[in-house]
Amino acid sequence: MSVWGGMELDQIDIRILRQLQADADIATNRLADMVGLSPSACLRRVTKLRRDGVIARTVAIIDPALVGRPLTAVITLEFALHGPSHRQEFIEKVRKLSAVRQCFMVTGEVSCVLTLHMRDMDEYLALTDELFNSDPNVEWFRTYISVQTVKDDPGVAF
Repeated sequence: MSVWGGMELDQIDIRILRQLQADADIATNRLADMVGLSPSACLRRVTKLRRDGVIARTVAIIDPALVGRPLTAVITLEFALHGPSHRQEFIEKVRKLSAVRQCFMVTGEVSCVLTLHMRDMDEYLALTDELFNSDPNVEWFRTYISVQTVKDDPGVAF
């Protein structure tokens, strides 16, 4: 038994998590065969992993370009003032915007890194006005438009 981030997970749990990251639609019987458990024991473990929050949610990963969101941008920004109270309005806006797929408050030379999937440059310009240009606490931002996706693996490395 190993402790991973405060959770006690054994090698079977890790094998279950690896398989579910690769294919969350896998049938319980097939998953059980792959990890060496009976289907009922496997289902109990998956249920416990969900209940304990190890499996935070199950989602479909959709190709943004195939659903009309081909423009991917990574944006870095610096806040003029730091601390949660100064960033709260920005955080609330980010949480409401569906084009913003990821937002990380980070340490280092920038305050925040965002990933966005958009229809086109018109949507990009509207979003930059709403998020950055209208926020007096955003000191500056830089945009990096993706020209090729080399790897996009949303899973966790074990």
